[in-house]
Amino acid sequence: MTSSCHNGAQEQSAGRPEVWRFGEVSSALDVGHTLARRGLLAPWQSVLVSSQRQGRGQLRRNWVSPAGNIYAALRLPMQEPFAGSAASTVTGAMLAAALGKLGFEVRLKWPNDLAVLDGDTPAKVAGILLEERAGVLLAGIGINVAWAPPADTLRAGAAMPAKALVPGPKKSQKIFLTAESLWYQLVNCLLCEYSTGGSLKKNWKDLAESFLLWRGSCVCLDDGDEVVEGILTGLCHDGGLCLSRNGRQEVFYSGSLRLSHHY
Repeated sequence: MTSSCHNGAQEQSAGRPEVWRFGEVSSALDVGHTLARRGLLAPWQSVLVSSQRQGRGQLRRNWVSPAGNIYAALRLPMQEPFAGSAASTVTGAMLAAALGKLGFEVRLKWPNDLAVLDGDTPAKVAGILLEERAGVLLAGIGINVAWAPPADTLRAGAAMPAKALVPGPKKSQKIFLTAESLWYQLVNCLLCEYSTGGSLKKNWKDLAESFLLWRGSCVCLDDGDEVVEGILTGLCHDGGLCLSRNGRQEVFYSGSLRLSHHY
Protein backbone atom coordinates (compact mmCIF):
# COMPACT_ATOMS: atom_id res chain seq x y z
CA MET A 1 0.00 0.00 0.00
CA THR A 2 1.36 3.39 -0.92
CA SER A 3 0.46 6.94 -0.06
CA SER A 4 0.43 8.30 -3.59
CA CYS A 5 -2.62 10.20 -4.73
CA HIS A 6 -3.53 7.49 -7.23
CA ASN A 7 -3.24 4.43 -5.00
CA GLY A 8 -4.08 5.70 -1.56
CA ALA A 9 -4.47 9.37 -0.76
CA GLN A 10 -5.37 10.46 2.75
CA GLU A 11 -7.42 13.62 3.05
CA GLN A 12 -8.53 15.63 6.04
CA SER A 13 -9.81 19.14 6.59
CA ALA A 14 -10.57 20.95 9.80
CA GLY A 15 -13.31 19.12 11.70
CA ARG A 16 -13.68 16.40 9.09
CA PRO A 17 -12.79 12.73 9.69
CA GLU A 18 -9.90 11.45 7.59
CA VAL A 19 -10.77 9.57 4.40
CA TRP A 20 -8.34 7.31 2.57
CA ARG A 21 -9.08 7.31 -1.17
CA PHE A 22 -8.15 4.44 -3.48
CA GLY A 23 -8.83 3.40 -7.05
CA GLU A 24 -9.78 -0.19 -7.81
CA VAL A 25 -9.10 -2.62 -4.94
CA SER A 26 -10.16 -6.10 -3.88
CA SER A 27 -12.63 -4.59 -1.40
CA ALA A 28 -12.87 -1.49 0.78
CA LEU A 29 -13.19 -3.72 3.85
CA ASP A 30 -9.93 -5.54 3.08
CA VAL A 31 -8.10 -2.23 2.68
CA GLY A 32 -9.69 -0.87 5.86
CA HIS A 33 -8.56 -3.84 7.93
CA THR A 34 -5.03 -3.53 6.52
CA LEU A 35 -4.86 0.15 7.45
CA ALA A 36 -6.26 -0.57 10.92
CA ARG A 37 -3.63 -3.24 11.57
CA ARG A 38 -0.96 -0.67 10.71
CA GLY A 39 -2.45 1.87 13.10
CA LEU A 40 -3.57 4.15 10.28
CA LEU A 41 -7.35 4.00 10.67
CA ALA A 42 -8.88 5.38 13.87
CA PRO A 43 -12.61 5.30 14.73
CA TRP A 44 -14.67 7.43 12.32
CA GLN A 45 -11.92 7.43 9.72
CA SER A 46 -12.76 5.63 6.50
CA VAL A 47 -11.68 4.16 3.19
CA LEU A 48 -13.39 5.19 -0.06
CA VAL A 49 -12.60 3.25 -3.25
CA SER A 50 -13.64 3.82 -6.86
CA SER A 51 -14.45 0.14 -7.55
CA GLN A 52 -14.04 -3.35 -6.09
CA ARG A 53 -12.96 -6.61 -7.70
CA GLN A 54 -14.21 -8.78 -4.86
CA GLY A 55 -16.84 -6.74 -3.06
CA ARG A 56 -18.98 -8.77 -0.67
CA GLY A 57 -22.40 -8.43 0.83
CA GLN A 58 -24.43 -10.45 3.30
CA LEU A 59 -23.62 -14.19 3.46
CA ARG A 60 -20.45 -13.45 1.45
CA ARG A 61 -22.51 -12.84 -1.71
CA ASN A 62 -20.61 -11.17 -4.54
CA TRP A 63 -21.22 -7.43 -4.70
CA VAL A 64 -20.95 -5.99 -8.20
CA SER A 65 -19.00 -2.74 -7.78
CA PRO A 66 -18.51 -0.61 -10.91
CA ALA A 67 -17.21 2.95 -10.68
CA GLY A 68 -19.61 5.77 -9.81
CA ASN A 69 -21.10 4.49 -6.56
CA ILE A 70 -19.95 4.69 -2.95
CA TYR A 71 -17.87 1.73 -1.76
CA ALA A 72 -16.55 2.58 1.67
CA ALA A 73 -15.30 1.06 4.90
CA LEU A 74 -15.91 3.13 8.03
CA ARG A 75 -14.27 2.25 11.34
CA LEU A 76 -16.73 2.33 14.22
CA PRO A 77 -15.85 2.59 17.93
CA MET A 78 -16.13 -0.72 19.80
CA GLN A 79 -18.49 0.69 22.41
CA GLU A 80 -22.21 1.21 22.82
CA PRO A 81 -24.32 1.33 20.78
CA PHE A 82 -21.97 -0.50 18.38
CA ALA A 83 -20.68 -3.13 20.81
CA GLY A 84 -23.73 -5.41 20.65
CA SER A 85 -26.13 -7.10 18.28
CA ALA A 86 -27.81 -3.81 17.32
CA ALA A 87 -24.69 -2.43 15.60
CA SER A 88 -25.86 -2.99 12.01
CA THR A 89 -29.27 -1.49 12.67
CA VAL A 90 -27.79 1.50 14.50
CA THR A 91 -25.42 2.15 11.60
CA GLY A 92 -28.28 1.89 9.12
CA ALA A 93 -30.41 4.30 11.12
CA MET A 94 -27.58 6.82 11.37
CA LEU A 95 -26.96 6.57 7.63
CA ALA A 96 -30.66 7.04 6.89
CA ALA A 97 -30.72 10.15 9.09
CA ALA A 98 -27.57 11.52 7.44
CA LEU A 99 -28.98 11.00 3.95
CA GLY A 100 -32.23 12.64 5.06
CA LYS A 101 -30.35 15.74 6.16
CA LEU A 102 -28.83 15.90 2.67
CA GLY A 103 -32.21 15.70 0.95
CA PHE A 104 -32.53 11.95 0.26
CA GLU A 105 -35.65 10.30 1.63
CA VAL A 106 -34.80 6.71 2.56
CA ARG A 107 -36.14 3.97 4.82
CA LEU A 108 -34.34 1.35 6.89
CA LYS A 109 -35.05 -2.21 5.79
CA TRP A 110 -34.11 -4.25 8.83
CA PRO A 111 -31.45 -5.03 9.69
CA ASN A 112 -28.97 -3.24 7.41
CA ASP A 113 -30.34 -2.09 4.05
CA LEU A 114 -31.66 1.29 2.96
CA ALA A 115 -34.50 1.70 0.49
CA VAL A 116 -36.46 4.38 -1.30
CA LEU A 117 -40.10 4.15 -2.26
CA ASP A 118 -40.50 3.86 -6.03
CA GLY A 119 -44.22 4.49 -6.17
CA ASP A 120 -45.61 1.89 -3.76
CA THR A 121 -42.63 -0.44 -4.29
CA PRO A 122 -39.46 -0.07 -2.20
CA ALA A 123 -36.11 -0.30 -4.00
CA LYS A 124 -32.75 -0.88 -2.35
CA VAL A 125 -30.26 1.99 -2.59
CA ALA A 126 -27.68 1.01 0.04
CA GLY A 127 -26.37 -1.90 2.06
CA ILE A 128 -24.22 -2.27 5.16
CA LEU A 129 -21.97 -5.16 6.19
CA LEU A 130 -20.22 -5.12 9.58
CA GLU A 131 -16.97 -7.00 10.08
CA GLU A 132 -14.98 -7.27 13.32
CA ARG A 133 -11.39 -8.48 13.37
CA ALA A 134 -9.02 -8.33 16.33
CA GLY A 135 -11.10 -5.70 18.08
CA VAL A 136 -11.52 -3.52 15.00
CA LEU A 137 -15.11 -2.97 13.84
CA LEU A 138 -15.62 -1.83 10.24
CA ALA A 139 -18.85 -1.02 8.46
CA GLY A 140 -18.71 -1.79 4.76
CA ILE A 141 -21.12 0.67 3.13
CA GLY A 142 -22.30 0.61 -0.46
CA ILE A 143 -24.61 3.29 -1.86
CA ASN A 144 -26.01 3.43 -5.38
CA VAL A 145 -25.19 6.96 -6.51
CA ALA A 146 -24.73 6.79 -10.28
CA TRP A 147 -25.72 3.20 -11.02
CA ALA A 148 -27.92 0.37 -9.76
CA PRO A 149 -27.83 -3.27 -10.85
CA PRO A 150 -30.65 -4.16 -13.27
CA ALA A 151 -33.26 -6.69 -12.20
CA ASP A 152 -31.85 -9.52 -14.31
CA THR A 153 -28.53 -9.36 -12.44
CA LEU A 154 -30.02 -9.64 -8.95
CA ARG A 155 -30.08 -12.99 -7.16
CA ALA A 156 -33.22 -15.08 -7.55
CA GLY A 157 -35.71 -14.31 -4.80
CA ALA A 158 -34.21 -10.92 -3.95
CA ALA A 159 -36.55 -9.08 -1.60
CA MET A 160 -36.63 -5.89 -3.68
CA PRO A 161 -35.22 -4.30 -6.84
CA ALA A 162 -32.32 -1.85 -6.78
CA LYS A 163 -32.30 1.85 -7.62
CA ALA A 164 -29.88 4.77 -7.56
CA LEU A 165 -30.38 7.64 -5.12
CA VAL A 166 -32.42 10.59 -6.28
CA PRO A 167 -32.99 13.82 -4.29
CA GLY A 168 -36.29 14.22 -2.52
CA PRO A 169 -38.80 16.92 -3.57
CA LYS A 170 -37.28 19.43 -1.13
CA LYS A 171 -33.80 19.07 -2.61
CA SER A 172 -32.74 21.27 -5.51
CA GLN A 173 -32.50 19.20 -8.66
CA LYS A 174 -29.63 21.45 -9.75
CA ILE A 175 -27.33 19.87 -7.15
CA PHE A 176 -25.35 16.91 -8.48
CA LEU A 177 -23.33 14.92 -6.00
CA THR A 178 -20.50 12.62 -6.97
CA ALA A 179 -19.88 9.53 -4.85
CA GLU A 180 -16.81 11.19 -3.35
CA SER A 181 -18.47 14.48 -2.40
CA LEU A 182 -21.51 12.68 -0.98
CA TRP A 183 -19.34 10.41 1.18
CA TYR A 184 -17.46 13.37 2.68
CA GLN A 185 -20.76 14.95 3.68
CA LEU A 186 -22.12 11.70 5.07
CA VAL A 187 -19.15 10.97 7.34
CA ASN A 188 -19.44 14.49 8.75
CA CYS A 189 -23.13 13.90 9.51
CA LEU A 190 -22.44 10.48 11.05
CA LEU A 191 -19.77 11.81 13.37
CA CYS A 192 -21.99 14.75 14.40
CA GLU A 193 -24.85 12.34 15.17
CA TYR A 194 -22.57 10.18 17.31
CA SER A 195 -21.03 13.14 19.12
CA THR A 196 -24.29 14.74 20.24
CA GLY A 197 -23.97 14.44 23.99
CA GLY A 198 -24.33 10.65 24.15
CA SER A 199 -27.92 10.82 22.94
CA LEU A 200 -27.38 8.14 20.30
CA LYS A 201 -26.59 5.53 22.95
CA LYS A 202 -29.95 6.21 24.61
CA ASN A 203 -32.09 7.07 21.60
CA TRP A 204 -30.86 4.85 18.75
CA LYS A 205 -33.99 2.66 18.93
CA ASP A 206 -36.32 5.64 18.46
CA LEU A 207 -34.15 6.87 15.59
CA ALA A 208 -34.16 3.48 13.88
CA GLU A 209 -37.90 2.98 14.31
CA SER A 210 -38.57 6.41 12.79
CA PHE A 211 -37.07 5.13 9.53
CA LEU A 212 -38.23 1.50 9.76
CA LEU A 213 -39.71 0.19 6.51
CA TRP A 214 -43.03 -1.72 6.73
CA ARG A 215 -43.65 -0.87 10.37
CA GLY A 216 -47.28 -1.72 11.12
CA SER A 217 -47.54 -3.98 8.07
CA CYS A 218 -47.69 -7.76 7.76
CA VAL A 219 -44.28 -9.08 6.75
CA CYS A 220 -42.52 -12.38 6.09
CA LEU A 221 -39.14 -13.19 7.61
CA ASP A 222 -37.17 -15.95 5.87
CA ASP A 223 -34.04 -17.30 7.58
CA GLY A 224 -33.47 -20.09 5.03
CA ASP A 225 -34.95 -22.81 7.23
CA GLU A 226 -38.27 -21.26 8.16
CA VAL A 227 -40.56 -18.46 7.03
CA VAL A 228 -42.55 -16.67 9.71
CA GLU A 229 -45.24 -14.06 9.23
CA GLY A 230 -46.48 -11.32 11.50
CA ILE A 231 -47.12 -7.62 12.01
CA LEU A 232 -43.87 -5.64 12.25
CA THR A 233 -44.33 -3.62 15.44
CA GLY A 234 -40.81 -2.27 15.96
CA LEU A 235 -37.39 -3.13 17.33
CA CYS A 236 -36.15 -4.73 20.54
CA HIS A 237 -33.60 -2.95 22.77
CA ASP A 238 -30.84 -5.23 21.38
CA GLY A 239 -31.71 -4.70 17.70
CA GLY A 240 -34.00 -7.67 17.25
CA LEU A 241 -37.09 -7.39 15.06
CA CYS A 242 -40.42 -7.47 16.91
CA LEU A 243 -43.30 -9.25 15.20
CA SER A 244 -46.82 -9.63 16.55
CA ARG A 245 -47.88 -13.23 15.91
CA ASN A 246 -51.02 -14.93 17.20
CA GLY A 247 -51.62 -12.19 19.72
CA ARG A 248 -48.13 -12.11 21.25
CA GLN A 249 -44.82 -10.41 20.57
CA GLU A 250 -41.87 -12.45 19.25
CA VAL A 251 -38.32 -11.24 18.61
CA PHE A 252 -36.12 -12.35 15.70
CA TYR A 253 -32.44 -11.69 15.02
CA SER A 254 -31.81 -12.86 11.46
CA GLY A 255 -33.53 -13.42 8.17
CA SER A 256 -34.53 -11.75 4.93
CA LEU A 257 -37.52 -9.47 5.32
CA ARG A 258 -40.23 -8.89 2.73
CA LEU A 259 -43.78 -7.60 2.65
CA SER A 260 -46.41 -10.30 3.04
CA HIS A 261 -48.99 -10.91 0.34
CA HIS A 262 -51.58 -10.78 3.11
CA TYR A 263 -51.00 -7.14 4.09
